[in-house]
Amino acid sequence: MWTYILLCIPLVGILVTWLSSASIRRWVPVVTTGLNLVVAAFDGFLPKSSVPFRGVFPHLDTLSLVVTGITLVVGFTAALYSAGYVPRDHPSVPGTQPASERRYFSLFLAFYLTMLAAPLVENVVLTWVMVDATALASVFLVDFHHTRKTAEASWKYIIIMEVGGLAALFGTVVLLLGEPAALHDLTWTGLTHVASTISPKLSSIAFVLVLVGYGTKAGLVPFNSWLPDAHSQAPSPVSAMLSAIKLNTAMYAIVRVLHILQAGHEGAFANHALAVFGFLTVIVSTLMTTVQRDVKRLLAYSSSENLGLIAVGFSLGPIGALGAYLQMVNHSVVKSMLFYQSGELLLASGTTEMAQMRGMIRRIPWLGVTLLFGMLAIAGAPPFGLFISEFTIIFALVHEASPWLAALITLMLVILFANFLTYAMRISLGTPSHPLATDGSNYRPRWTTWVPMFSHTGVSLALGTVLPYLLVLSRFVRI
Repeated sequence: MWTYILLCIPLVGILVTWLSSASIRRWVPVVTTGLNLVVAAFDGFLPKSSVPFRGVFPHLDTLSLVVTGITLVVGFTAALYSAGYVPRDHPSVPGTQPASERRYFSLFLAFYLTMLAAPLVENVVLTWVMVDATALASVFLVDFHHTRKTAEASWKYIIIMEVGGLAALFGTVVLLLGEPAALHDLTWTGLTHVASTISPKLSSIAFVLVLVGYGTKAGLVPFNSWLPDAHSQAPSPVSAMLSAIKLNTAMYAIVRVLHILQAGHEGAFANHALAVFGFLTVIVSTLMTTVQRDVKRLLAYSSSENLGLIAVGFSLGPIGALGAYLQMVNHSVVKSMLFYQSGELLLASGTTEMAQMRGMIRRIPWLGVTLLFGMLAIAGAPPFGLFISEFTIIFALVHEASPWLAALITLMLVILFANFLTYAMRISLGTPSHPLATDGSNYRPRWTTWVPMFSHTGVSLALGTVLPYLLVLSRFVRI
């Protein structure tokens, strides 16, 4: 019942968005996503289960709970940030028109709804429908600014997404045809129970198709060409949701099929295939961060690199899976914060070109300082949470695979750290080498800007300092 309530609240929110006035409309997503958080938190911590949130989601496992929790939290902070970001008077944010705001906030809630539904539905086919619907709900948000660049990015985005969706659908059909008995129970649990009876050849073909299809949606190399264009052209809160939630929902579907093969005869093949794509994604995306000029494209390639690490983690057994779960959470928290900061940088400097953002710490001190911390956090510097999750994945590589592979990942992380530290120092402390589009004198941050940024910073610090102790004392994470 609670699942239906969580999914009905955004539907009501979409209706209210269309019917309400401009002053109310921008707060409807905040109330909607906030209500979902309250519902989940209230029932989840009632003393009815030894595992938090099992009261709300009794049929879900750790993977579903992690992706659902990320969606609930980031969805709320993105809605809060949108409430102050969209209406501000800036040429790149034409949301002051009532029609534009109505379209933005209704599509925002539709996007949120599809991503929330993906890990909540147990049906295999419905999962595909929800993951594919995330692209349909977000393509018009990518093109929200109605420029030539946004139009090109949105067309590229939807075409690649739907091609990936077809591949994932074919993979799902092949998997179901591998065992006719599976057609009587189309749930992920049902497929796992009959995994040993599915033809090994068909299950391998199905996983390759699923990995290509959902991997396209997750931004894995070589299927990630849509990602830097869509992330750089979408409004910043939408970029945050694309990176922090949408990519995870696609990875969720991949791991679901991975678990089926692991329960059958082809677990080793699936692990190796996922690891290959993961390593390729980490290497290519890390190298691409060395030549970026646009801050949002830089963050997009970083998102791809983090999803590659998550893929590697899930291919490495229990220790790697723990690292992958932590990486999912840590990356979502930090990357959404960085996209919020990129929105403020755009409003303050009039551009997302890093060469024209230099000296930010002298022009807008609080923004320059928070950006510096955010860049260090996403680069994996201690004491932020990404350091713990990346260390766990590297440890799993040493324990389950090869020290040489662990050394290769470590080298990539060192390069990434050096790149982000360099970019952070240039933006925060550097001297502008080009005329500024604006000096920032008209920039006026709102409390809806401060709260998401500082709350995400605090959560990232807590994940790096407090969470390790909680994991030792708690049995919440069950792999």
